[in-house]
Amino acid sequence: MLGRGLRSGAFVALFAAYASIVIGAGQRLLLWPAIFLFPRRRTVLVRAWLRAHAKATLGLAKAAAGMRFSIRGTIPPESCVVLMNHQSVLDIPLGLSLIPGPQTVIPTRDRYRRGIPAISPLTRLAGFPFVSQGRGLTRDELRGLTEASERVARGEQCMLIFPEGHRTRDGRIGRFMRGGLRIVLPRARRPVYCVVADGMTRARTTSEAITGVAGSNVTVTILGPFEPPTEESVDDFIEAMHHRMNEALAAMRVGPDKTTDDAAVAAR
Repeated sequence: MLGRGLRSGAFVALFAAYASIVIGAGQRLLLWPAIFLFPRRRTVLVRAWLRAHAKATLGLAKAAAGMRFSIRGTIPPESCVVLMNHQSVLDIPLGLSLIPGPQTVIPTRDRYRRGIPAISPLTRLAGFPFVSQGRGLTRDELRGLTEASERVARGEQCMLIFPEGHRTRDGRIGRFMRGGLRIVLPRARRPVYCVVADGMTRARTTSEAITGVAGSNVTVTILGPFEPPTEESVDDFIEAMHHRMNEALAAMRVGPDKTTDDAAVAAR
């Protein structure tokens, strides 16, 4: 138990330093100047930046905390919409690492727009649409989601959505918040994939990750592609995706073999 706590704490401390020095300072000294010099390459540069830091974060988790990742399925390098369940603070880097297509945007809570060093400026720079998760979408939220969906429809970006809207306490898949999905899915008009991840409930929050994330075995199943719904069929589609993701999670938890072959693990 002590060893797990020490390794978990080491990982969180290393990531905090990495986020502050490499991500934060790097944005000011490297990414912003590159975008200023090559404005037409903005999405390409931001894509490379996001994926590099996502993979580096997972690399730190493997090296410092001994985390293992086993992945079934792949997403092709094309514009798409990805629905992913939400268990932990590592879901975002994991999701970003799985999407090889154009730059990914993530609908993000409005409170993360400012106040988090390195991360808040990156969400604004990457053009993430912000939502307050209230009962209804505001005019600005609707515009942000619509514009992001149109960029996906043109093949310029991908979108990663956590439809539960928050991290569940027990790792099970909660109810989907449908407001944003009803805007995005019929407008994006791109293949839909589902990512189901399990094994990260000990890292639901940063404080929990400090003591419990080490040694976690994370399994991931990728489902799809699914044809995007029309506006008339979007609610039925959302229900079907929720059902499929629940089925996949149940199978991952009771299946006789929860690991992939070594090559698949090494590739991640």
